Amino acid sequence: MTAPDDPELRLAAACCRWPPSPARDAAVRAAAAGVDWDRFGRVVVRQRIAGLVEPGLRSAGVAIPEQLATPLARYARRIVHSNLVAAGDTARLTARIAAAGYPVLAVKGVVLGALAYGSVGVKHSKDIDLLIRPEHIGPVLALLEADGYRITHPAAGLTSEQRAVLPRYGKDVALVRSGPHLQIELHWRLFTNPALLPMLGADGAAQTVMLGTTLTAPTLAPADLYAYLVLHGAIDGWSRMKSLADLNALVAQCDPATLATWHDRAVALGAGPASEQALIMMRDLFALPLPPGLAETVGSSRRVRMLVAGAYRLMAVKDGATEIDSWAFGRMLSLAMQPLLGRGFGYQWQILRSVLYMQSDMYASKLPPSLYPLYPMVRVPAWLGSRISRAFRQVFGGGKADPVARKAR
Repeated sequence: MTAPDDPELRLAAACCRWPPSPARDAAVRAAAAGVDWDRFGRVVVRQRIAGLVEPGLRSAGVAIPEQLATPLARYARRIVHSNLVAAGDTARLTARIAAAGYPVLAVKGVVLGALAYGSVGVKHSKDIDLLIRPEHIGPVLALLEADGYRITHPAAGLTSEQRAVLPRYGKDVALVRSGPHLQIELHWRLFTNPALLPMLGADGAAQTVMLGTTLTAPTLAPADLYAYLVLHGAIDGWSRMKSLADLNALVAQCDPATLATWHDRAVALGAGPASEQALIMMRDLFALPLPPGLAETVGSSRRVRMLVAGAYRLMAVKDGATEIDSWAFGRMLSLAMQPLLGRGFGYQWQILRSVLYMQSDMYASKLPPSLYPLYPMVRVPAWLGSRISRAFRQVFGGGKADPVARKAR
């Protein structure tokens, strides 16, 4: 249960240490020796950490090839520009939704970047996550659509009947707007599995985050935010370093007593294994010092050790660039780790249910919403058929290769 022996990933992790310090610069210089810069560039793009890597290398005085330095600097500047737009939209939308009488919180995104790094220009963000109450889905969607946003996920053009059953089968909808605006993910719960953190909602304990000199947005209270972030990363298998780096920057500001309190809160909310997994990985990758009490106990269970090993496998793909959805067993490994994060029949059943009810297919199907409970009877045979067909093509397709192509080989 150790960090992957991957030179390029090791350098990326050194650049992500927080806060900036002579110790970080020394770690970056030491890790840069013998690095394959082409592969390193692919690692940075996949892990979405250009906003940390570019200043990390510059601060350490590490010279990199021009063919990497130019696009890396361009990528970092693009993050700053995108996040400035996102900060304005996050502040505007949360204020507008709240003014209409609907409790709302912004989670992750630029609010996390501001808390973790003291700036909205470092963290990579691809969307704006807003949390509302499930009974407010209709009016808040109407408000956003009046602002020019349109639903793209789970399917475009949802009918009123489909909108009415949204809370039953998922946790969010995605909306986009023309121009420079980021995608919005409108959540009515934090996780697809309703057994995870069900007590945290839009009208719960909150803190206000400064996104600029005049811009603010509300988010989860500090200890609740920590519990959410460790579970969110664990559910995704920590397949990207950026999520772990953001969490590390947030907790690196804590004194040992506060970090221990946050961990205790995560345990109380049912996120204990996820918290232990994150603490071990932040210690391994970013040299995060753990409070003595935690350092002696985290990772003592086989469950947590399996979670850590699986996450490292997902994060450290061999070519540095392959996404887990493009890796034959990547998504399966991520899904196989989820039963380790919770306990009880209800939790495990919800994992199976999320697999059976593939929302994008279900809402795009011709089934009326009244028949959605029967959707697994359609999905399971179709899924098995597609897998059998794919396996058949892989086994027998090679024997029917085009003669011209065969000759060319």
